[in-house]
Amino acid sequence: MMRTGAFCLFWICLVAGTARAQQLSAREVLEKVRGNYSKLTALHAVAEMEQAANRRIVVLDCELVDKGARYIARVKDSRDTAILASDGSTITRALIGMKRWSKISAAALADEDEDDASSGARDLHQSLLQMMAGTFVVIAKKAEDPVIVKETDFKLGREKVRCYVIRARTGIEEHELLVDKATFLVMQHKFKGRSASGPVESTFKVRSIEINSQVADTLLAFAPAPDWTEVESLTLPGEQPMVLTGERAPDFALQTLDGDQVSLSNLRGSVVVLDFWATWCPPCRAEMPSIEKLRAEFGDAVEFLGVNNEAPATVRKFLDQQHYRLRVLTDRQRQVQRRYGVRAIPVVVVIGRDGVVRQQFLGAQSESALRKAIQSVVANRS
Repeated sequence: MMRTGAFCLFWICLVAGTARAQQLSAREVLEKVRGNYSKLTALHAVAEMEQAANRRIVVLDCELVDKGARYIARVKDSRDTAILASDGSTITRALIGMKRWSKISAAALADEDEDDASSGARDLHQSLLQMMAGTFVVIAKKAEDPVIVKETDFKLGREKVRCYVIRARTGIEEHELLVDKATFLVMQHKFKGRSASGPVESTFKVRSIEINSQVADTLLAFAPAPDWTEVESLTLPGEQPMVLTGERAPDFALQTLDGDQVSLSNLRGSVVVLDFWATWCPPCRAEMPSIEKLRAEFGDAVEFLGVNNEAPATVRKFLDQQHYRLRVLTDRQRQVQRRYGVRAIPVVVVIGRDGVVRQQFLGAQSESALRKAIQSVVANRS
């Protein structure tokens, strides 16, 4: 009898100890959340965002493939539906209600570090990706004294998922996250903070989500109707473009492929053309012969500089194979890209002798358009 009682006591202690060992802390849950969202290779998610100030509900829909090379992002509210799509070489913007659209020959750049999505210029795709993934990485990284206050069920489509309810602060901002216990994906995010205009409150709710799985090409397809109007450029809700024309060019110091340091401030008094590009970017490769021809044509009158964040050996091999002589600066940490608000490439920036940006081009341009822009800056002697 005593042996039986001892065995039962041992079993109860073992089960209780195992349960305690399996119970995760709030910090451990957030680390799993951070691991999920910081290693995304593909994302298909639909969510809604409600802002407490105006009770406005916005439907967010985002498909991401190849970590940003191909995607389609949609935002729908009571006023219109905005669409931003990329097939890897062309970026298309559209406003369905207005029947207006634009396209450029450019390749999107993926966010390569946890805080990258929260800095610099931002297009609609990056805004959605930040709301659907980047925000949770930052919260998990910077959370102060997170706690699991309880568990609850969350309705996801026709199913119910069991979630941790985690509360945390990041500075003066308050967060409440509902984290799926099985997948460690965030189902809901309640936010309280402040802006220049006063208190801000919002609720983000997931309708459906799938990560790191195959995304069908049909989900990424977009084509305007025949009666739509094509415009030269279009800015969509949620976008924060960086317009540098007329502003002093941000200074920088980078090394060439040969290790020589070049700083923009030391080139004051010269016309400078910056070409942000990459060897993997189809529009960049298509534009490069024009850049090389213009470099030779303008000679010493213009300083042509390529800005590239790839390994120097990769860039050097490409230049040698194509017999290009463009001087290329290495921006491995993408610091200069961020200073110039570069989120898609190619980008060409023409800087006057006074250090002020005179022309700024996003997407591959014709040789004649680039020549005209450069000639106008060269002709201006100020």
